[in-house]
Amino acid sequence: MVLPRPSQQEMDDYYQTHSYGEPTLESALALDKSHFPDSSEDAKRVIKRLKALAPGKRFMDIGAGVGFFSREARAQGFEVTAFEPNPNSASGFQQLVGEPPLQMLLSGNEVNHYVSGQDAVLLSQVLEHICDVDDMLDTISKVLVSGGIAAIAVPYFGSILSRLQGKKDMYISPPEHVNYFSMAGLDALFERYGFEKVESTTVTKVPRKRIGVLPWQLVYGILKVSEYVGKGMIINAYYRKR
Repeated sequence: MVLPRPSQQEMDDYYQTHSYGEPTLESALALDKSHFPDSSEDAKRVIKRLKALAPGKRFMDIGAGVGFFSREARAQGFEVTAFEPNPNSASGFQQLVGEPPLQMLLSGNEVNHYVSGQDAVLLSQVLEHICDVDDMLDTISKVLVSGGIAAIAVPYFGSILSRLQGKKDMYISPPEHVNYFSMAGLDALFERYGFEKVESTTVTKVPRKRIGVLPWQLVYGILKVSEYVGKGMIINAYYRKR
């Protein structure tokens, strides 16, 4: 984790400014398409898995971005509640999904409106940004029904690429990223809040351009091999509330 840690208020202020994130949906889509696989492909895979694991159709997207996962969840029959504090991303979400998200990060008294009301909760590339992960885990536990599923995606600080990059790991980027997760650390965090792991995998994402002298397809193929030994770039994990 990052020390000294910024306050949650400092982080809230940081993410709620127009200077953070892509200024338009068009630029956000272009940035996303510049990577393989893109977020639409990620969303299809994750939401399909959630549909198989969740006990019902109520889905909460915390830190929803411009809405790739919420859009896919709706397409696959979920009832979606989405939270996105950044004004740029919230505007893009409304354009992409067709309705606005709740422009806030779920916390405090707002949690009381959703207690035991969700069958699935997604945090994709969110936990690494949260100052108080214990408060967020408490929130996830409160809003899920018994047997509900938390789907989590975070950078993996045990991946082969992370080990090769060392202190130059591309995901070490405070003040945006203030938490860094191993698989064991993520499992222990959810276990502490009454969850059991259902399954986990690791995935890889690369820019669609030459990386040094190599074409991106070759780099992706090389890094893809790391997934087969559980050492891909991103952890995708699913936890069930006991």
